[in-house]
Amino acid sequence: MSNFKFILSLVLATVILVALVLPVFAIQYSLGVTSGQYVKYGNFAGSGPGYEAFNDYGFLNLQVVSVSGNAVTLLSTGQFKNGTALPGNNTVDIWNIETGTDNGTPSTQGPIIAANLNQGDAIPPPNTYSVNQTVGGTYLGATRSVNILNVTISTSDYNSTLNYVYDKASGMLLESSSTTVTQAQPQPITSTYSYSITATNIFSSTSPSPTVPEFSTQITAVTIALIAVITTGLIIMRRKLPRQQNMTNKLILITRLELNPEGMLILRFVR
Repeated sequence: MSNFKFILSLVLATVILVALVLPVFAIQYSLGVTSGQYVKYGNFAGSGPGYEAFNDYGFLNLQVVSVSGNAVTLLSTGQFKNGTALPGNNTVDIWNIETGTDNGTPSTQGPIIAANLNQGDAIPPPNTYSVNQTVGGTYLGATRSVNILNVTISTSDYNSTLNYVYDKASGMLLESSSTTVTQAQPQPITSTYSYSITATNIFSSTSPSPTVPEFSTQITAVTIALIAVITTGLIIMRRKLPRQQNMTNKLILITRLELNPEGMLILRFVR
């Protein structure tokens, strides 16, 4: 009966501790860019109805005009390969990375997300997408930690897969690609597009964040809470052990938190 009470106490303590710890480790949505920074895109390619025009794109430039709280104002400029301006040239948009809005309207798959997100972290707007992977990559000769967002959209009329790669430290989009298969007769029609970064001044002013592919913020918080409860339980149990006259036979438990080769947090016990 005493063991049952002890286990019940541990379970209740875990629930309470997790509830207290999670708000502390809530995701912090903050900007990783400053005024004057820019990203230039090129390598435009497209195929299929509605996407052939991508092959005529020369460049698209996004410049940070100003930053206020978690809102960033981006100026979009670009031109076709023949020198004429792209549609929407000199457009100014205000993106809020905490609410996931473009000029106040909820928008997914934007050109910028919060800085220093990890695998599993949600990307606003709420209840939409999360970072699928946090990995390392090389862009413009620089080694960067990047966040990958893969999106699949399926309807009765078409199926689309979209891939977005964001720089982790700044949150800026580095490359994008998409494949859409539309149901049509006599056979389905496939359309694709892709483009990627060709120049930026961000890499020289931001250091690549360490890659953390396995743990999201919530998982880390729960892990810490469980370790704390287990350690406390071991101490209590040890104090209840009958004292032995022979000190050489006394059991001493030492706990140590380690990372195994796969990057998982483990609690190791040493006699």
